[in-house]
Amino acid sequence: MNIDDFSNPSVKIVFIGDSGVGKTSIISRYDTGQPPVNPSPTVGAAYLSKIYKEDDIEIELRMWDTAGQETYQSLAPIYFLHSMIGFIVFDITQRSSYMNVAKWVTQLREFAGSEVISVIVANKIDLDSERQVYKEEYSKMANELNSLIAETSAVSGEGINSMVNDAVSALINSNNEIRYE
Repeated sequence: MNIDDFSNPSVKIVFIGDSGVGKTSIISRYDTGQPPVNPSPTVGAAYLSKIYKEDDIEIELRMWDTAGQETYQSLAPIYFLHSMIGFIVFDITQRSSYMNVAKWVTQLREFAGSEVISVIVANKIDLDSERQVYKEEYSKMANELNSLIAETSAVSGEGINSMVNDAVSALINSNNEIRYE
């Protein structure tokens, strides 16, 4: 027997961004397939482990949901360490949350390393009539920051699975070594 008989490769994923942008709701939607019910602000951080399956590959996704409130932002770098994927979430109806994306990406890379797969996530696309940030803007930023982009709605579920699938595929194709833990 070898190690593959006992455990799946494990990938640490961190969700970061300002408070109220929908990080917890995205994770909840990904986990259950249902829209979130009465999400409350994350205190410190929350954790979810889920098995990702594609073809004959099984990978444990260890998802950390970090608090976006300023009070907890000093703790965020602790959760960034050893992350292989970072989802930087902003709310398309709150320009201020978008204005902090570059700061979050920089901080993620500082603590997780330059090889981390970063994904800029434009959330709440179901509220398009209230949109303050447009795709041209975040596409340009993603290109400048060498990041992927995703558009999601935790309410409708749109884009959630493809966001995770695209990030995991990018990680697999990056030749980063996926850890066994």
